[in-house]
Amino acid sequence: MKGETKILVPMDFSECSENAFVFAMQLADKIKADLILMNVPDFDSSTMENFAFVVDEVEEKIEEAKNRIIKSMEKVVETTQKSLDRAPSIQIDVQIGKVEATICEAALRNQVDYIVMGTQGENSVFDKYLGSVASNVLKNAPCPVMVIPENTELAKKLVLGYATDFSDADPFEIWKAMKLFKPFQPTIKCVHFNEQQDNNEDKIEELKRYFAETSPEFNVELYSLPVQDKVKDMSNFIEEHDINTLVMYKPKRSFFETIFHNSYTQKMAKHSKIPLLVFKER
Repeated sequence: MKGETKILVPMDFSECSENAFVFAMQLADKIKADLILMNVPDFDSSTMENFAFVVDEVEEKIEEAKNRIIKSMEKVVETTQKSLDRAPSIQIDVQIGKVEATICEAALRNQVDYIVMGTQGENSVFDKYLGSVASNVLKNAPCPVMVIPENTELAKKLVLGYATDFSDADPFEIWKAMKLFKPFQPTIKCVHFNEQQDNNEDKIEELKRYFAETSPEFNVELYSLPVQDKVKDMSNFIEEHDINTLVMYKPKRSFFETIFHNSYTQKMAKHSKIPLLVFKER
């Protein structure tokens, strides 16, 4: 039987991943979670001629990675522990393999509830925001993933943003986000960008009634807005409503299909400077 909530934090010893570790520490403190710090050392498996040499090299890299994680852990714990109510339990996990697949396998093996990872990358528009590793983990992880831009701190008062297309999944995904962040007493601001200029008052009222009846303790606000440029409109909505965390839903059939077209998702990812939490269809 599962006990505490578990958060997996992949680390590559960059400032970006260390910042995500700090973020995860602060989050774990509030939601009473334990942490697993993970590193996948860089290893060239093509040099397999001398098996004994390869085994020695693997062991050496694993030991080196463990030592580096311990140093990072000591540094972060020292700088954050005074501000925490509860120091989370921290486990170290070092595995050899392809980075993205190994992270996802570790999440599954350890029955992880969330992955929290920093953003860093060099390739596509999406990768420039999320990093190639983070974007692949997002696609394949068995649990929700939270990606943290560089230099981002966990806000003391959370205002969550969620773009709705009135899908059947939306009420449950919104409820999950509110439940996760309940210790922060969050507000969630749901926006529907009305491309067809339809009258959606009935759908908005239905969502309002749903949360008023099922979760009256949650502060859920709903907006229906005309759309001209989706990226600018969403960016303006985030700024005007002081949103500091973006929540999205990833269905199985395609990448964020029920919320945005892929091109729009990529553009939003590029422009967003706030943490992004992605719930996935089971």
